[in-house]
Amino acid sequence: MGDPALGVPDTYALRRRVLLTGLVAMALFLALGWVIAWLEVDEAWLLIGMALVYLLVVRPMLRPVRDAIRLRRRLAYSAYLAEREKGAK
Repeated sequence: MGDPALGVPDTYALRRRVLLTGLVAMALFLALGWVIAWLEVDEAWLLIGMALVYLLVVRPMLRPVRDAIRLRRRLAYSAYLAEREKGAK
């Protein structure tokens, strides 16, 4: 994922990760909805189930994306500070 020497993440891999996560979340949502309808339980279980899907599946799958965003913000802020110091001299 990216060039390890530079520490730059591969943006195309991150995009694929986001799309894959979306597909997995949609499939799990439909499967969970079907199971809840089949069991004929209260629809509130869908909310509980989707919260669990988010915590156990979606959030861990998107960890590299959050790390890349954090890195991008840190690099942008460092560049801003360097530009500000250069302008102050």
